[in-house]
Amino acid sequence: MIEMIAYHRWVVYGLLGVMVFNLLIPYGMRSQPSKMIFWTRVGYFAFWALWSMAVFGGLIVWIFKLRDLPPATLVMMVTAAVLIPLDIYRAVQLKRRWIGGDDGVGFNTLMVGGELLVTVATVLYALYGA
Repeated sequence: MIEMIAYHRWVVYGLLGVMVFNLLIPYGMRSQPSKMIFWTRVGYFAFWALWSMAVFGGLIVWIFKLRDLPPATLVMMVTAAVLIPLDIYRAVQLKRRWIGGDDGVGFNTLMVGGELLVTVATVLYALYGA
């Protein structure tokens, strides 16, 4: 069980790292739009891969260990569900902005910053608040 929780924790830390990567991509590639679009797409794939690994790992830990619904687990489930529409909205709006000729750096920073804030708050609540 300890290994399963450690796996879940490290995948969530990897997800946070990918979010920071997604936050910094536009600033490093602002002058090269094609590279920015490429690395943003790479960030999408990495985000969704680690998101699904974190959700699956958390679900397995929940099934094998708890089976009840403490507040921290409920908050993690709500956070995982909230990240879905936020990231989909970001992807659609960035594509529209890129087609319109805008680089979308400010919008990307706002959306990824919000996702990062929600995820960090959930991690801190799960570690120290529950």
